[in-house]
Amino acid sequence: MNNRDKRLGMDRDITRRDFLSGVSVAIGASLLPACTKSGAPGTDVPHAYYPPAETGMRGSHPGSFEVAHAAVSGERWKAGRTGEHYDLVVVGAGISGLSAAYIYHRDVDPNARILILDNHDDFGGHAKRNEFTLDGRTFIGYGGTMLIESPGDYPEVAKQLIRELGIEIGRGREFGRVNYSELYETSRGAFFDEETFGADYLATGRFGFSGSLDDAPLSEAAKKELEHLFADEEDYLPGMTSAERRAVLESHTWREYLEKYAGVGDEVLTFVQKWSHGVWAIGADALPAWLAWINGYPGFAGMDIGYADEGDSDETRFRFPDGNASVARLLVRKLIPGIAPGNTMEDIVTARFDYSMLDQPENLTRIRLSSTVVDLHHQGGDLNTNVDVTYVHGDKGRTVTAGKVVWAGYHAILPHICSDVPNEQGAAMSSSVRAPLVYTNVLIRNWRSLAESGLRRIYCPGSFFQTLMPTHDVSMGDYEFAKSPDEPIILHLQHIPLAPGLSAPEQFRAGRNALLKTSFETFERNVRDQLGRMLGPYGFDPARDIAGITVNRWPHGYAFSVDAESEDVAWWPEYWKHKGRPWIEASQRIGNIALAGTDASSNAMTESAIEEAHRAVHSLGAEKAS
Repeated sequence: MNNRDKRLGMDRDITRRDFLSGVSVAIGASLLPACTKSGAPGTDVPHAYYPPAETGMRGSHPGSFEVAHAAVSGERWKAGRTGEHYDLVVVGAGISGLSAAYIYHRDVDPNARILILDNHDDFGGHAKRNEFTLDGRTFIGYGGTMLIESPGDYPEVAKQLIRELGIEIGRGREFGRVNYSELYETSRGAFFDEETFGADYLATGRFGFSGSLDDAPLSEAAKKELEHLFADEEDYLPGMTSAERRAVLESHTWREYLEKYAGVGDEVLTFVQKWSHGVWAIGADALPAWLAWINGYPGFAGMDIGYADEGDSDETRFRFPDGNASVARLLVRKLIPGIAPGNTMEDIVTARFDYSMLDQPENLTRIRLSSTVVDLHHQGGDLNTNVDVTYVHGDKGRTVTAGKVVWAGYHAILPHICSDVPNEQGAAMSSSVRAPLVYTNVLIRNWRSLAESGLRRIYCPGSFFQTLMPTHDVSMGDYEFAKSPDEPIILHLQHIPLAPGLSAPEQFRAGRNALLKTSFETFERNVRDQLGRMLGPYGFDPARDIAGITVNRWPHGYAFSVDAESEDVAWWPEYWKHKGRPWIEASQRIGNIALAGTDASSNAMTESAIEEAHRAVHSLGAEKAS
């Protein structure tokens, strides 16, 4: 370790879990007990087993994906039969899988025996909860699905489930959000890094540069271009009809459009390249210009391109401190009564879950973690019979049987482990190409440096992390967010690994491969270096002020479908211009196997996860028990 690393605090005492090329010991496999042939836990789950409090490398953590990768590559496991039979086996304990189990009990059979299998060491899928403890106080952040967005626009089946979980959307404004912009005059900013722009410079203003570009490391021409672009007052397609404008936007990426029609230069194009990372996990070089228009990105001056008006779309948002991990926790508490105290959306925030209760024989619903499904087939090849479900826990294969199965995992995996998938449907499943992303949470001992800088959210167009902001400033139930800059908070940093210049699907694949080879040490060093360079002038010391780091790595993040011929991405399925809709073709029932998950809608949103769970359960053809 060199002196620079020591100055950054790389030698400081925080929890680290590193790996190289995905090779390490998984926390889940090491702490979760092996199961007996009856499926009952062979030993008691250690009292210390509480995954939300694990730091280091999380999300797709070491041990959660290696078995699936091996299965896709053709490896097979000898498996002993446990003797367990379930009315329903659900593969995937994310929001879609948990919703499927809940809806099956509600709409089909309240006495059904259900087993949920998941490859991770925690439930919730991408709805990941991160906890830190400092000086006896717990701090909560989100490591994935971050909020309930536009709940008024949810399909009715999703609205109903949200209501039944006790989530009162209309009360969202009650939960103690502090208006820091008024209290501390904080705003948005932008960080220009030396490697990209020639000098480190932290700019303030609404978009990070309005009125504060005098000393920015940009040419005078670029400063004027940037200010003009974000003023967004010029029509760059004068005289064109809405149909002609639409044709231009549909045939150009946002970057191409800005270069060709707005006439901006390389410096400004570099600045906007990562503007869309956080929402779409892709840069301006591969983001369609029409999608930039839909999102209200600059360069379109309110132009009409002939798309249907979204009307009075619901713009409300509901945030739990841990994002939509609380939705998953509410579902689990419904499915396994007694696993956590309480019965309201407020008390779920601080409820301590007893993970030893997840997989007990007396449960109608059992959740078995660190268990990767590697084979799925109807007995005897008859699509009307029971389904054999083989999973690997630790290094051993086990087989259970199910009357029905809901696959709520990644669609692209299923053809590799299920011989019952028809070839054409398998090809449609392979069209699902997920975008990689990383949500890193950093507990800092105070946020005086942010208050001193006057910034609350920082866009970093050239840096490793493209966005920095505090996690949700929500106080709910017994959980209190920081009321003063002298208190600790969690900073949320986003990193989207991509390969600019390639098509979007190729960038996703390249980014995923790169992400799986990126060590925790690399993330930590970038956290410390970037925070120190941005906030050091305002008193931040990365060696002193960082108390914990959790990296939520999602190589398979946002769900998108891709047209095999054109490589077009179904960014917004409603505007899909191709005849075939591969996500619909992929999600058709296969005998007693139904498919859920957001791959089934090419829409990585919570409402889609719930809606696809409802569709999958009801596609199994079972009527509600009398």
